[in-house]
Amino acid sequence: MRAVVDANVHVSALIGKRAPARIMTAWVRQRTFDLVVCPQLIAEISDVLERVHVRRRLPRSAADRYLLALAAQATQMPDPEPIAAATRDPDDDYLIALARAAHADLIVSGDNDLLEWPEQQPPVVSPAAFEDLLSAETT
Repeated sequence: MRAVVDANVHVSALIGKRAPARIMTAWVRQRTFDLVVCPQLIAEISDVLERVHVRRRLPRSAADRYLLALAAQATQMPDPEPIAAATRDPDDDYLIALARAAHADLIVSGDNDLLEWPEQQPPVVSPAAFEDLLSAETT
């Protein structure tokens, strides 16, 4: 399964939120899915990791190691071409464009602007729903 994982899920995983942490741990340890990233997504993750409220919960060294792992081990794509406005938040549309360009099976996000996007092409699932999909694939 090929997935684009939203920055909010990456950051939630790093600060220990349950389902996000489990799915990203599964990717790091077992490569249970093909994780697709682009420079814009890595930059967004990096920007969020620099926020004060995140810095209080996550050492800089852990954030840096994670970003290096993404750059080295995820499937790298170039930043996608912009698409026509698709979601309520145009800042999320690049994730849709990335997923389409990468022929991803789905997008994993905790963002309601994506989760409630009516077109769902590709489908958008929550971290908990993605965890269930991964569990079903391994059984």
